[in-house]
Amino acid sequence: MDLAHTRLGARGDRWSTSRGILDVRTPASDVVTRRFEGYATLDLIEPALRHLEALIASGVQPLLFNDFELGTGYDSDVRTRLTAWHQRHADDVKEIHILVRPGLVAMGVTVANLAMGGRFITYTDRSAFEWALAGVMTSRITAGPPSLRAPSSVR
Repeated sequence: MDLAHTRLGARGDRWSTSRGILDVRTPASDVVTRRFEGYATLDLIEPALRHLEALIASGVQPLLFNDFELGTGYDSDVRTRLTAWHQRHADDVKEIHILVRPGLVAMGVTVANLAMGGRFITYTDRSAFEWALAGVMTSRITAGPPSLRAPSSVR
């Protein structure tokens, strides 16, 4: 295993192997962005799954924004592991957005999405993906910190 780890500021991590890179960031308490490029192996994806499990265990229902546009491929056990994880945590994750380009990774996402009953929101257009993420982040910024928000019955 040639897995390397680098911190990307206070809210991010990069895991890399000789074949691929996965950046995971948490720009808001319930928003996770993952950018993958190259070839995915189980070694590369496991830290990202542990990150999500820790968020879920803390009571967060995350929104995932997965930028897989530069992904070139993956070991077959990666799709199996990710699909099983998402099936097991279907009620724990609020939304799953995935940017892909046509190719092997897009086919894998399509197969996984079928297994998930169409839960994934998939994009092949970067600008649409970025607008969706920007909309979520804007709503987090304009809402202010949870401690300053009005109770839901007042809104």
